Amino acid sequence: MGKNMESDDSPVEEVRKRSASDYIFGKVLGEGSFSTVYLAKDVHSNKEYAIKVLEKAHIIREKKTEYVMREKEVLRILGNSCQYFVRLYWTFQDSERLYFVLTYAKNGELLKQIDKHGCFNIECTRYYTAELVLALEYLHSKGIVHRDLKPENVLFDENWHILITDFGSAKIVKEETEKCDNDSDSDSSSHKRRTSFVGTAQFVSPEMLTDTSSSYASDLWALGCIVYQMVSRPNAL
Repeated sequence: MGKNMESDDSPVEEVRKRSASDYIFGKVLGEGSFSTVYLAKDVHSNKEYAIKVLEKAHIIREKKTEYVMREKEVLRILGNSCQYFVRLYWTFQDSERLYFVLTYAKNGELLKQIDKHGCFNIECTRYYTAELVLALEYLHSKGIVHRDLKPENVLFDENWHILITDFGSAKIVKEETEKCDNDSDSDSSSHKRRTSFVGTAQFVSPEMLTDTSSSYASDLWALGCIVYQMVSRPNAL
């Protein structure tokens, strides 16, 4: 986890190296198994961001380096080309932590809105389903399967449009295919690694539960589960 964690995706107007001192860290927005997301304000522009902070020691101990690098790569591929995904602005690190500077989704998670309102009406459900379909269409056109699509990973921006986040479990299909093609002496352990279970049980497709394989269809199954939850009682899944 050395120099390659420095982002090459900095905006044209800001090319200098970033550090934690460039931000004022505020409240915790969310916590994952090996990361914490903070609301932070840029001291130079006063713009707000969500900064994911990852502890290096924990990542190494839990063997999550691959997940971290995959998320960075997926966010690099997506860039700023589609409005329905969080954007990665910068990455930087210090001796103990990695930092991902991301879009701040001011209106929080889809799950919290479902819990708050009980369920969405058909018109609202149709609207957000359409946005999710457009997002997945674009994601899949880039050769990426999310593999952990769920209401917690669907956020809302200030205008109540969706922002899909959390790509640590994603699969880059082209990359995986090339690995399989080039790995002529693949053993059972490497096969197990490529097909290991990922995702959240309530939203995982049947094929992932039975043989742990995943494809674009896995995201569509998760989409169906999300639609069901939007029109049914809270926590129905």
